[in-house]
Amino acid sequence: MTETPTLSARDQVLGTIRRSLGVTGQEAPRRFAVADRLKTHPSGVLPARATSKSPAERVRLFVEMAEASAATVSTVSSSAEAPAAIAAFLRAHNLAPEVRRGADPRLADLPWAETTLTVTEGRSFGDDAAGVSAAFAGVAETGTLILASGPDNPTTLNFLPDNHIVLLDAADVAATYEDVWGQVRQRYGAGVMPRTVNWITGPSRSADIEQILLMGAHGPRRLHIVLVDPAHVADEAKLDAETVPAGSTPAEPRVGDTLALDPEAPEGGAPTPAAETPAPAMSKRVHEPKHTPAEEDAELDEALDESFPASDPPSQTQP
Repeated sequence: MTETPTLSARDQVLGTIRRSLGVTGQEAPRRFAVADRLKTHPSGVLPARATSKSPAERVRLFVEMAEASAATVSTVSSSAEAPAAIAAFLRAHNLAPEVRRGADPRLADLPWAETTLTVTEGRSFGDDAAGVSAAFAGVAETGTLILASGPDNPTTLNFLPDNHIVLLDAADVAATYEDVWGQVRQRYGAGVMPRTVNWITGPSRSADIEQILLMGAHGPRRLHIVLVDPAHVADEAKLDAETVPAGSTPAEPRVGDTLALDPEAPEGGAPTPAAETPAPAMSKRVHEPKHTPAEEDAELDEALDESFPASDPPSQTQP
C-alpha cells in the first residue's frame, strides 16, 4: 500500500493560495517577476518631507516626529553621558534605579559604574520595569526606531518592560524606510536577515474601547530615546514650517466624559443655560411633524460622533 506524502503546513498554505489564484507556481513570467524584484529591490514612494532635508535637518525631524508620537528624547554629547541620562529619566518617573540590557557592545561599554543604577543583562521575562536597547537605526520621516533582534538586543526588551529606553546615534538616523532596508541588507548580506526587525514608533497604545486612548496596551507605556549627538545638529538644524506630526492630529479633543459637550459652554465644561421659550398659546397649539426613520438615524449617528472624540491625549486619559 502506497502512503500519501504528508504536506507541511507551509506547502498547504501556499497550495491554497495557488489554487485560489488559478496558478501552479511554475509559470515563467511569474517566476521572472519574483526573481527580478528580489534582485533589484525596488523602493516605494519616497516622501520629500525627509529626502529633501540635510543630515542635520533629518536628525531634528526625527526628534520632532518621535515626540509627536508621545516618545521622549534626551540628547547627550557622547555615549559616556547615556547612563546619567537614563538615571535621570528613571528619577523623573519615580522608578527604581534598575535596568535590564542586552549584550550589545554599545551598551556593555557604557560607564554604568558612574551611576547608582543596578544593571542586569539578558532577555526579559516580564518582571523588569525598564529595558535598555541599542537601535540599529532611526527613520526621520516618522520618528521610528529600528531594532534588530539577537543576543545583543533581545526582542523581549522591546515589549515586556513597562519602560523602554533606546540608545540611538545621530549618525544612524536615515531619511526613509527604504534607506534602512538597504542598510540591513548591507550589514547582514544578501538574502540574510535577523529573525526579527522591529519598527517602533512611540510607546504602545490602543483606543479600541470607546476611542479612549490608553498607553501601554500591548507593550511599554513609555518610550525614551537617548540620542547621542556630538555635533548637536538636532539643536542647530532649522526645519521648514510645514513639518507634519506623525499619525492623526485632531483638533483640540474633548476629554473627561463620553457625553458630548456643549460647544458654547463656558470654560470648565458647565452647560450653557437653555434659553427660555414661551409656552404656546392654548388656542393655537401646533403639532410638529414627526421625523422620518432616516432622519432619526442620521441624528443618532451625529450624536454618537460627538459623544466619542476621535483621539484623546494620553496625559488626560491615562496617568
